[in-house]
Amino acid sequence: MSYIPTPGLLPGRQWVPSNGTEGYSFLEDACGNCARDKAMSEGADLEDCDDNQKCEIIAASFRGEAVEWRIDDEKGEVHCISFVEKGQPIPAPRCPNTPDLFGAQS
Repeated sequence: MSYIPTPGLLPGRQWVPSNGTEGYSFLEDACGNCARDKAMSEGADLEDCDDNQKCEIIAASFRGEAVEWRIDDEKGEVHCISFVEKGQPIPAPRCPNTPDLFGAQS
């Protein structure tokens, strides 16, 4: 699965860890409790994970491209806007070019 940054206006500003310790701490705290990456949340061997069990945001973060990692300047809190609590279903991506057939709001 290739990384497609979250489009549109995002809250706060992009956060990039200032050093490896800060980045590792965020990976442990946030990604370790997120359903998007089986290796981080369940301790599965990375080689045993399918592409849909690996979070492309983590790979993008090592290139400084993870726009989903945001900091709220007022509160000073860092979070991932794509976080899904461990054990919860991951929402299916929605094609912006496909109209909703059932009238739901997007």
